[in-house]
Amino acid sequence: MFCENCGAKIPEGVYFCENCGAKAEETQNTSPEEYYKADPDYTEPLNTTKWIILGVLSSIFCCMLGGIITVVYAAKANGNVSSGDIETAKENFKTAKQWFLATMIIAAIELVFGLLISLAG
Repeated sequence: MFCENCGAKIPEGVYFCENCGAKAEETQNTSPEEYYKADPDYTEPLNTTKWIILGVLSSIFCCMLGGIITVVYAAKANGNVSSGDIETAKENFKTAKQWFLATMIIAAIELVFGLLISLAG
């Protein structure tokens, strides 16, 4: 059996993925919607580390303010997950992603204008 979240191989009889921690019950004959409806306590794991790293990289290579805000909200989401406050973690996680995307859009606009100015000059 393989983890539906990260794709790692899961040994038989194990209920959680050893790689990412996602719930790994046997669901071969069940659609994902039916599975999640059957287990209302299931919460999808949030991968905040990726957004912290992307925020740091965008701070270094692009827009410092947007990257710092991305890191702050991703770190808040990480803390919320650790304390068990999943709803607040999801809100902070969503905000971190929005700030990162806004930072990338600003970087793309800066790149286009920089190229146009260099071509015009």
